[in-house]
Amino acid sequence: MTFFTASIGTTAIRFYLMMAIIIGSFLGGVPLLAILALPVFLAALTGVSIGSKPKENTATMNVANTNENKMNTAA
Repeated sequence: MTFFTASIGTTAIRFYLMMAIIIGSFLGGVPLLAILALPVFLAALTGVSIGSKPKENTATMNVANTNENKMNTAA
C-alpha cells in the first residue's frame, strides 16, 4: 500500500463509490451506514494504491570504447 500513487481514474471511481454508499444508505433508511463511506473518502483523498508495487523499468546501457560509438564516424 503506497500513498499518492493512485491514478486519476481510480480516484474518480472512489468518489463515485463514496457518493453511492452515502445516497444508498439514506435511501435505504439506515443513515448510520453512511459512516462506511469514510474509509472510501480517505482512500480517494490520499490516493492510496492498493496492491503490489509496480516494478520500475530500468535499462542498462553498455557503452564500449570502440570506433563505432564515436560521433565523428557516424556520417
